[in-house]
Amino acid sequence: MNQRTSWIAVIVIFLISSTAVLLYTESTQNFAIHVIGTFIAFFLSILSFKAYFSYKIIRVLFSAVAFLIFGIVQGIELVNDIEYHDNPVDEIRDFAMIIGLSLFAIATIPKKEK
Repeated sequence: MNQRTSWIAVIVIFLISSTAVLLYTESTQNFAIHVIGTFIAFFLSILSFKAYFSYKIIRVLFSAVAFLIFGIVQGIELVNDIEYHDNPVDEIRDFAMIIGLSLFAIATIPKKEK
């Protein structure tokens, strides 16, 4: 599987899961936050596992497992929020987690060399 096909698959999976959550839930903003967090966590986990298998650095393996656990926790949060609607203070925590993950994702994107 080449890189372009991988990106297309990731984007399609994200769009399908986002559309499903937005269509079948009442509080769309909160659920969208969890879907985005889950997507970013699993995406970073995949990138970290790929880097580990390429370079065999143990620290990268720990990062991959941490992102995988974070993605699983975000999925559990999503299911929990569907069953029990939480208060607005929890949404601030969710925004902070997404901002942290996004900043880490931006930092891991390789620069193009000129």
